[in-house]
Amino acid sequence: MRKDRLVLLLLLVALFAARAGLTPFGIVYGPKGAFNIKAPDGWVIDNESGTEQGLPCVLFRKGETWETAEPLMYAKIASTEVTDAEAFAKKAIAEMQKERGEFPVKRIASGKTAGGEPYFVNEYAPTEEYTRAERVAYIQMAKAVAYVVFSAETKATLEKHGRALIQFLESFRALNVTPPEKEKKAR
Repeated sequence: MRKDRLVLLLLLVALFAARAGLTPFGIVYGPKGAFNIKAPDGWVIDNESGTEQGLPCVLFRKGETWETAEPLMYAKIASTEVTDAEAFAKKAIAEMQKERGEFPVKRIASGKTAGGEPYFVNEYAPTEEYTRAERVAYIQMAKAVAYVVFSAETKATLEKHGRALIQFLESFRALNVTPPEKEKKAR
């Protein structure tokens, strides 16, 4: 009897979280690809809170909100103009330097995701113009580039919660999807 109540309670919690836009896993779609991820331990994926900012997939620690999260992450597929992760990172750094001024860029990791996609992680130091510390993972997909921004008020917070970014990458799997316009032509 106790086990049945526990299962029912867990189902109700999962239903409430799903209705609130919070899930333990997610699929992010873009014009040239899609990927599947699982929330890192102690984190949730929110597919609603960041939409006004153009962020379809935001992540933060359980018990926090997108507005108050420290640290936070968001994941996207890059624009259709760039399909090479290195080229995209270079372009992103140049754009950031226009806004933030010069800052050190340090490559801190590289490897392969759970799905075998190569990735690298750059760390961006805060500046007077932009005070947050960030790590950005750039993931090479077959026809697209995915990226996840891991951001915090201090480098110490990035260090303390850095395992979350690794867990994100460990769960990442590119999906083979056909964009809707190609699908219609094939019929």
